[in-house]
Amino acid sequence: MPLSGWLCFFALLPAFSVQASIADGLSATPVTIILLTFTAGLVVAGVAGWWRIQQQRAYQKSQQKVLRQLLTDTSALVAVLDQDCQLLIASNVLEQLTQDQNLCHCMYFDPAAKQTAWQDIQQVLQQQRSWQGEVWWQLKNDLLAVSLTITQSNNTAWPAARYLLVAQDITERKRADQQQLNNLTRDPLTNLPNRIMLEEQLASNIACCTNLYPVTALLLVKFNQLLGAEHSATDQSSAKRIAEAAQGLRQIIAPQFTVGRYSSDSFAILVAPHLCTSPVELPLNQLAHQILLQINQFNIISKPHQVSASVGISRFPEDGADANAIMHSAERAVLNAARSGTSQFCFADSRLQQHATEYLALQTELSKSLHQDDFIVYYQPQLSISSNRVVGYEALLRWHNPKRGIMQPQSFLALAEQSGMIVTLDRLVFRQSCQQIKLWLETNQLRGRIALNISAQHFQQADFVEYLSSCLQEQKLPADHFTLELDERIFQQPNVNLHSRLTALSDLGFQLVLDNFGDGISSLTTLRQLPLDGVKIARSLINQMEQKEQQRNITASLIRLAGYLRLEVTASGIDNEMQAYLLHVMGCDKLQGNLFSKALPASEIPALLAKENKLIKKAAS
Repeated sequence: MPLSGWLCFFALLPAFSVQASIADGLSATPVTIILLTFTAGLVVAGVAGWWRIQQQRAYQKSQQKVLRQLLTDTSALVAVLDQDCQLLIASNVLEQLTQDQNLCHCMYFDPAAKQTAWQDIQQVLQQQRSWQGEVWWQLKNDLLAVSLTITQSNNTAWPAARYLLVAQDITERKRADQQQLNNLTRDPLTNLPNRIMLEEQLASNIACCTNLYPVTALLLVKFNQLLGAEHSATDQSSAKRIAEAAQGLRQIIAPQFTVGRYSSDSFAILVAPHLCTSPVELPLNQLAHQILLQINQFNIISKPHQVSASVGISRFPEDGADANAIMHSAERAVLNAARSGTSQFCFADSRLQQHATEYLALQTELSKSLHQDDFIVYYQPQLSISSNRVVGYEALLRWHNPKRGIMQPQSFLALAEQSGMIVTLDRLVFRQSCQQIKLWLETNQLRGRIALNISAQHFQQADFVEYLSSCLQEQKLPADHFTLELDERIFQQPNVNLHSRLTALSDLGFQLVLDNFGDGISSLTTLRQLPLDGVKIARSLINQMEQKEQQRNITASLIRLAGYLRLEVTASGIDNEMQAYLLHVMGCDKLQGNLFSKALPASEIPALLAKENKLIKKAAS
């Protein structure tokens, strides 16, 4: 008898029992009969439900067994994952490759940039329930490129299964494509970008030029006598020399520059816009000198004689309007350099050539003066309009050049930054200011704080805070005698230590001021989130503000913004009475400029203080 028959039989037994009881003369109420029948129905339903579940489980197991057998026999990359991307079942090939890795979390669109793919794929699956594309799997022992299809499943036959992955290994095809691309864009001998790629990159650099970084440059390095007498780059000895020269160049050129093979015996170096800092001839001059110096020390085994080169330099936009014009200008410049003699460089623009020679001489003098104590700190007073008193000073460096006389900072600070000597100069100013404050404290002549200009290079030194702290301890001075005017570039390229370093300086007692406020791209977030105490209005806004309404409006808005954020406002570069009046009306009380007093040596400060109440009257007269 089938199972259903047995279930009916057992379900009717209570009814048969009732009938038997009636037949025997016993009484059975209708309620009893109904309860017995209902109980029998529940038993039948429960047993039937249990039987169906057992049948479904048996079916699922049989289907999974068949699927496992199929995946065992296939060479395809197939996997079934649960909702947490854990592996439920996979083909043998894929299981051996993954070694229990989470397949979703090791997917990348770009493995070099570690651009994970799963989050983007999930967003597509939520709307379309399937995704198809190409990804890279970063497995433990290999990197696979796969063409992948992911389907989201709601199969009730296997509720735990959420994703079905079917992949095809396309690694060899990808590598072949990359090799083909390399053949088109890279020099096969040196593996450097070839001329086609260089021209594209130069065009990209030109497109990236902005008002902030308006210049990009090309340096063409032509090796002398690098090829053999037959002038062929294909013979074995010449090819070996070219490869050695390329390797040498890669070693001496910083990674931020693009190096490529330009022609048979020439290489190109592309300088991106953000690396062409003003004055642009200075970094280009230094780079050319570095290249020529290092090339003279090259040890090319297959070339017994000393290796030399010539360098031609061209710039956008001065030397050409597009990549092709810039390249031709560099070619002419390198030919002129070769005619000038061994190991020479030449700018396409002859005016820059003169400037480069001048800067080189000035750099030598600057380095020498640092060891001869030729630098002296001058102090320009800062006045409060409301109190008619000196309330602070700005420390400004003067270079007593033995050959050129007293030089203003604008004549040498750019050179100091490019050569890395700016850190030494910043620290020299701080040490001299500490000594001067100590003298003024002893004579009761100190007024307010001394403001120090802090360069981005100095701020980024690992021992920046420790150095300032040690100098203060040595001189037994508190930090609240100083204001640090911070270069805006410090905030344009923030790092994880920026906030903690500023907090450490503030905790020491330094007043922190954002310099040249309004001249760059400082955001409201910078002012609101960082522990700043004040801002210094950019001189470019003060200049001609009495004639230009737009500059007046911008300046007034910045002063109001600083007021809302409870930041002290200082304005420098005040050259006439109208500027002072307008700034005072706008709400800026702390002013500095030649209208009141030029920067003075410390020895002249006592005489200035003796007539400080006349400074503003003098300006107004």
